[in-house]
Amino acid sequence: MIEISYNLNYQLSHLENLLLPLFRKHYDNDSLRVTIESANYIWCAYENHQCVGCALMTDIGSYDGLYIILFGVSESLQRRGLGTQYDNESAIKLYEKAGFQKQFDHPDYMKELPQFDYNVLPMLLLIK
Repeated sequence: MIEISYNLNYQLSHLENLLLPLFRKHYDNDSLRVTIESANYIWCAYENHQCVGCALMTDIGSYDGLYIILFGVSESLQRRGLGTQYDNESAIKLYEKAGFQKQFDHPDYMKELPQFDYNVLPMLLLIK
């Protein structure tokens, strides 16, 4: 059974062990650590006391919203509905239904967050 937890004192190594194999093409150990540490909000999915998925989010500047920095699911558990690719239209519609909005022209996005690959889809959740 998968259990979701929010903003606990997660061990950095648990998050690195999950995310580095998924994003090795885009991050080395140091840049991934900086990215994880830049998150203000972390949700993790655990199965049998092992971190199998997580979402890292942060608030940006004076905006009342959150950005998804990284979202990853263990390769062994993919295709079970825990995560999707950035260009998956079904996932994008789900995020939009939850209140997220696509943000293509946010001028501060790339300079305030760690370096990302070109295929990032910035989405903003406005908090009202």
